[in-house]
Amino acid sequence: MSMASHALLLVAIILLSSPVVLATCACHDIAKLLPGRVFLPDSSEYKTSISSYFFLNSRQSPKCIVAPTIADEVAKIVKKLSVREKKQVAIRSGGHTPNPGFANTDSGITLDLRGLNKITLQGPSADVVSVGTGTLWRDIYATLDPVNRTVVGARVASVGVGGFLTGGGLSFFSPKYGFGCDNVVNMEVVLANGTIVSANATSHPDLFRALKGGQGNFGIVTRFDLITHSQSEYWGGAIQYAASADAAQLSAFESFKAASYDGSAEIEQTFVYFGALKTFSSTNNMFYMKPVANASALKMFADIQPQTTNTMRISNTSAFAEEIEMFQPKDQFATYATLSFRMGPGILPKIYKQWKDATTSLSAKVPNVTSVLTFQDIPPPPAANAPGNSFPFAPDSTPHKDDVLVLFSFYWPHKQEYELVESTIKGLTGSAQKLVGDRVKFKYLNYAAAWQDPIGSYGDEMNKMLVRVAKSYDPSGFFQKVVTGGFKLSM
Repeated sequence: MSMASHALLLVAIILLSSPVVLATCACHDIAKLLPGRVFLPDSSEYKTSISSYFFLNSRQSPKCIVAPTIADEVAKIVKKLSVREKKQVAIRSGGHTPNPGFANTDSGITLDLRGLNKITLQGPSADVVSVGTGTLWRDIYATLDPVNRTVVGARVASVGVGGFLTGGGLSFFSPKYGFGCDNVVNMEVVLANGTIVSANATSHPDLFRALKGGQGNFGIVTRFDLITHSQSEYWGGAIQYAASADAAQLSAFESFKAASYDGSAEIEQTFVYFGALKTFSSTNNMFYMKPVANASALKMFADIQPQTTNTMRISNTSAFAEEIEMFQPKDQFATYATLSFRMGPGILPKIYKQWKDATTSLSAKVPNVTSVLTFQDIPPPPAANAPGNSFPFAPDSTPHKDDVLVLFSFYWPHKQEYELVESTIKGLTGSAQKLVGDRVKFKYLNYAAAWQDPIGSYGDEMNKMLVRVAKSYDPSGFFQKVVTGGFKLSM
């Protein structure tokens, strides 16, 4: 072989082993295996899928999108992709994450699981509902509200099932029933070798626990079987307040945490800066799981003045989830960060001041930024006789009474402002963490920034268990090495 031929062969080998070329080859392989399920960039299906991501951060450009509709198809895809060694696969359920690369990719294949959206009520009392991983919560609520049942699902109607539940899941009903994942009785899971298994309290219980908070490190959950709870209409909605009410708001949240715990009461207290209007304000989204207006557990918030908007009424979960959906800052760039802390006197106003100072400084450089600070409860842990999750709360602990979960979130219109906003939220989160200390290390995965380590916050023993489970069910490391994005284990 001549030197020139040898050089050309070497170049060809290098090109064919690149992630982009491997992804293109895999697209064609899967298209042959599953005709009609692979969409290339020039197709309307591809463009519709990309544009449906909630935030601009995730509207990336994979080499193709693969859209299975049943678990068997997912298994065939995974089996085909498992022979690839390059990082090139992203997995999408609802597409709500603001972290780039977590549910989409620019250099490989995206599995769009929204076609796995079947909803099936089980039993004469509909006490269990089976839902595909790509189902949106609005469709589940629309199925259950007419029969006076509900599930511990998302508060925003368009959120998908899969990422929400494997990341934990905060709900209207979490103060009473815990994280959404604690209300799952069975998961249908596609493993890295293409095997489909059921994970529950008696079958693969280690996998079942790991998937409740460990997200995409072990397999692809294609179906969840969820406990349904009896639920008629209840009191809820939102109240918006002028900025002059901020001090009263913070005081009311302190009083709420100091009062006797009421599992029927749920609140997200939010402080907002709207750059487009150059105004600060606050909002309480709050709910009481009974048809009791102005319930005493939430009355301290309902009484605060001045109020600019009040939608509190007796209604159902579908109506409340759609209302929250209406006010979400869609079609913008976004970034989240989170922390938790042990409640104590004077902490809330200090965090609020840090957030307001950082927001004021940022708004001078990013004039159309929307900046948000949210306080809420951490749900109660599962009982000692119930299946556990991956989170660091013992059955006899009381994080729902003692601790507060913080979410910082920023939204803005222009890509070139990304680094500036990211720098601000990193600095703000670091300052707040220094203020509250690390007594409560928990970082809620579904709110965590890509640069945070929520799985690490579960503690050393839990992380060791998660690594053992990953090595047992995925010995080749497909979900660590081939699937891009997401929060990975420290292997």
